[in-house]
Amino acid sequence: MFGHKYDYTIKAAIMKSINLILALLLSIVIPVSAQEADMSLIPYRQGDLWGYAGPDKKIMIAPEFNEANLFYEGYASVKKGAKYGYINKSGKVVIPFKFYTAGSFCFGYIAKAKKIKTAYDLDDNQAVVLFAGASLRADGYEICINTKGETMPQCPAINDNTTRELNKPAIPMIVSNYSTIQKSELFDKITDDYKITGQEDTYYIAIRGNNYGVFNNKFDVVVPFEFTAIKKIEINNSVYLQVHKNEWKGLYTGNGLVSIPVENDSLQGIKANDGKYYFIVSINGKSGIKDADNNGLVPLMYSDIKYDEGGGFVLTTNDNLKGFCFLNTHLLKPGYADIKAVKGGEYVMIKTQTGKSGFINNKGDEFFVE
Repeated sequence: MFGHKYDYTIKAAIMKSINLILALLLSIVIPVSAQEADMSLIPYRQGDLWGYAGPDKKIMIAPEFNEANLFYEGYASVKKGAKYGYINKSGKVVIPFKFYTAGSFCFGYIAKAKKIKTAYDLDDNQAVVLFAGASLRADGYEICINTKGETMPQCPAINDNTTRELNKPAIPMIVSNYSTIQKSELFDKITDDYKITGQEDTYYIAIRGNNYGVFNNKFDVVVPFEFTAIKKIEINNSVYLQVHKNEWKGLYTGNGLVSIPVENDSLQGIKANDGKYYFIVSINGKSGIKDADNNGLVPLMYSDIKYDEGGGFVLTTNDNLKGFCFLNTHLLKPGYADIKAVKGGEYVMIKTQTGKSGFINNKGDEFFVE
C-alpha cells in the first residue's frame, strides 16, 4: 500500500485545438486529476483491519478491510482477502472485490457517442468522465474502468498538469548587459545586480581576481570580495545572497548583513508549499533546518533531511529511522521505516518498523491502534 502508484495506459485521439482550449477552461471548474485526496475520511487501522475515521478520529466506516486507500472523487479502493473493490463515502461497496490492483478515480477526456449526454460535455464529440486503472489479472495488466466497475473500450486522456508545466516553453531570461561598465580597481567583471525595496541604491555582484563580492552604486563594498560564489535569491520580496567561501556556505541579506553564518558544509534553499523559504543546513555530517533569519526549526542532529513535495521534511537518523517536520513546525520523532506526506501536507502516511501502515496528522494524532 505504501507509496504504490498505478500507471494508466493512455489511448486517446488528438483533440482539435478548440477542444484543448475548452478542456483547459473546464479544468478550472471541475477536477481533472486525482492529485488532491479527500481528507474528510482518513484510512484508520485497528490491528490488521482498516476502516475510516473523520479528522477528529471518530470511526465513520468500521474496520473490516485488509487495506484501505484514500478517497478520490467520492470513491476509495479497499481490499478484502486478495482482491480489491471500491466503496463510496457511506461505506457501501459500489464495485465488487474482483481486482488484483485498483487505482484511484480521476477525471479524463473521452470521445462520446452522439446521443449520450454527460454532466461535463465539452462539445458533441468530447466528454469528461471518471475512470480508474485496475487489473483483473494476477500479472497486474491494467485496464480502465468506469464508476460501475465496467471495462472501458479505451482509456481516457488525462489532463496532467505536472507534465504540461514541465513541457511548457521556457521563459527567456533577461540578462543585463554589463559590457559598457569599465573594469576598475574595485572589480574586474559584474555578474548580476539587484535593488532592495524602499532603497534607491543599486547593488552589483562582481568578481575581483578570483573572488566574488557586492558593491553599490556609490562604490561602497557591502559584501567583501572573499567568496568563491554569490547567488541572489528572493525571499518574501526581499533579496538574499547565498554565498560560498571555499567549502563553506552561508546566507547574507541583500544589504550585506550576515543572516546564516558561513560555516555550513551544505546549505539548500527550499521554497515550500506554504510559500515560505527554508534552508536545510549541514555541519560535520549533521543536518537541520533553519529559516532565513537563522532561527533553528529542526536541530542539527539528523544524518539526512529531504523535502517532500507533498509538504514537509523527512528526517532520517543514523540508524535509518524516519521522522517528519510538518510545515506548521510540528515534529514527528523518528521511529518509522518510511514516511510520505499526503498531498496538502496535513497528514503523513507512515510504515512502522514491523511493516504496518498508518496515517498521522500535523498535530501528532495517530489514525491507527495496534
